[in-house]
Amino acid sequence: MYNPNEITLNFQDALKLKDKFCHPTLRGHVTFRDEFGNIILEKDNLIVLRGRTFTLEKLFNDPISNQTSGYVSNLNRTISLFKIGSGGADIQSAPFQPYNPEYSDIDLAHPVPFVTLDPNKQADPDKAENPSIIESMTDSDKSHYFLPISKSNNIVEYYGKVFESNPQWVFNKETNEVYKKINLKIASNEARGYIINELGLVLAEYDGTNGLYKDAELFSRVTFDSQSMTSLTKYILVEYLIFA
Repeated sequence: MYNPNEITLNFQDALKLKDKFCHPTLRGHVTFRDEFGNIILEKDNLIVLRGRTFTLEKLFNDPISNQTSGYVSNLNRTISLFKIGSGGADIQSAPFQPYNPEYSDIDLAHPVPFVTLDPNKQADPDKAENPSIIESMTDSDKSHYFLPISKSNNIVEYYGKVFESNPQWVFNKETNEVYKKINLKIASNEARGYIINELGLVLAEYDGTNGLYKDAELFSRVTFDSQSMTSLTKYILVEYLIFA
């Protein structure tokens, strides 16, 4: 029987309406600039399911079951690195029509190394002219590049890079706005010879004893118009905003 004094609140229905008419509360916005300061592109990005799940894990201090999710259980991680790749668009037929990222993405489609360690670089004329291929790691290199993958012939590719500076708070009570601003850079000596069209932020924990980041997982992904990295002077500055 209908009772006018009885009210039932169905929060699940409310969430469905929110998803239908609003952007997710946790979201990102990315601005790309070239070496001259010109905006190459500006667009929203996708916080993938793994990234949103990690946010809830941290808020409740309660790791989700690895058996249920397949995710790494480690609440000591932060958004610490970023990756770039070439799988955000069909480079051959539609380089300026990027695919839409999927909420289920757990990595970039085709990650691209920032630098490659090759002790025999000088034996190949093409490699000798490429500044992204290095013969040894300097102290600066060791503090910038992570997530190595070893190949044959003592070659090691580095797929993760640290941010240019610590993420900054932007907070305004009057406008109800709060976000973190992260500055990234794809330098003129990185990823030379590749075409890139995807970028992602990475969750990881720094292991100071061994000087590496561990338990890396993708937090967010953005795809964009393909950018050729053949020029030895071109670099890209990225301003990455994470809103809450």
